[in-house]
Amino acid sequence: MSQSAKDYFKSEMERAISEAQTITETVESELRTVTPEEKAKVEGLIEQAQGFKARLVAIEDNEALRKGVQDISDQFNRPVEEAEQEPTSMGDAFTKSEAYRSKFGSRSGTWSTGAVEVKANVTTVLSPIVQPGAVQGPFPILFEARHVADLFPSGSTDSNVVPVVRETTATNAADGVAEAASKPESTLVFTQANEPVKKIATFIPVSDEFFEDVSGMRSYIDNRLGQFVLDAEDGQLLTGAGAGNNVQGVQTRVGVQTGTLAALKTASGAATPTEADAVYAAITAIRVNAFCEPNGAVFHPTNWMKVRLLKDTALQYFGGGPFTGAYGNGGGMAANNLWGLPVVVTSRETLHTALVGDFTQGMIFRKGGLTVEATNSHASFFQTNLIAIRAEERLALAIWRPAAFHLITALNV
Repeated sequence: MSQSAKDYFKSEMERAISEAQTITETVESELRTVTPEEKAKVEGLIEQAQGFKARLVAIEDNEALRKGVQDISDQFNRPVEEAEQEPTSMGDAFTKSEAYRSKFGSRSGTWSTGAVEVKANVTTVLSPIVQPGAVQGPFPILFEARHVADLFPSGSTDSNVVPVVRETTATNAADGVAEAASKPESTLVFTQANEPVKKIATFIPVSDEFFEDVSGMRSYIDNRLGQFVLDAEDGQLLTGAGAGNNVQGVQTRVGVQTGTLAALKTASGAATPTEADAVYAAITAIRVNAFCEPNGAVFHPTNWMKVRLLKDTALQYFGGGPFTGAYGNGGGMAANNLWGLPVVVTSRETLHTALVGDFTQGMIFRKGGLTVEATNSHASFFQTNLIAIRAEERLALAIWRPAAFHLITALNV
């Protein structure tokens, strides 16, 4: 709508509020009670003001939406030179840093770029990596696009330890009660624990010549170094033991629900139960025992293959065949989803084990961003003209309600 309509609704809202205030102030100044007519008048004016306010808010929301769409369009259509001013990935941030650029040309003696921190808004740690196009020569190994960290909320910390209050027992005794009767008491039992921040790091060697290839360095950091960190992070978040240098993973925690494939198939009550029925039985156990709504699942590729290839008696794929969309529909390939839950498929999940959970009942706390650093002062690298590129991150995993997660084991049965 036009700006004049916005001004009209605003002025009408202010008029109604002003009239209501005038009536109220008059009654107060005359030290009397409000009459039924005045009360009805004030209520009517308040209702009018609320109506004008709702329309005003709708206009402002539409304006914000249009501005957001325009901003996205403007950004998409910017010249390449302007768009490149802002880092878009960890490799892009490193190759655009002054620390990296300053090492071009003469690099006598041993040296280091110093740590270049990649902020959360440009790092690919929390979002899928787009695989590079086909190139001549050795082809990169493809990694999973969706990662375990994508399921958890993410926060930040400045400490080396994150204190966590964990819910260990929940008993819901809420019920109907008679008037003046005693009320049933629900029970919540909590324990306090500390989650230490741990480090995940790796490095890869490159030659002097490759180091000065900006495009190559950007792609190498994004698609190799960054992916190595992501891959290790998947394993830590799932099965990290918590001891030594390991993050305490969700699957190694006391209180997480567990059940074998066979037991969950039986619990599902299906006439001819499948792995998908067992997953739904795990979803139900979370709803019943933890009062949570599952929102994600994690599978090993071998076990996900068995679920993904489930067929009906006519040999139609329930999840969509190799050339069609979801069951009974045309279109593109169906995404990795099961019972409406996004599925992370990662080889870091234990073989023949799957995890279902309400991942909002946990949070990844990151201390700073992922940092990338280059140096030739490693082993004989100075002598052989090699450079070590290192990436590292620090994080802790907090789980508020372990029972909001369910492990399905013995998926090979």
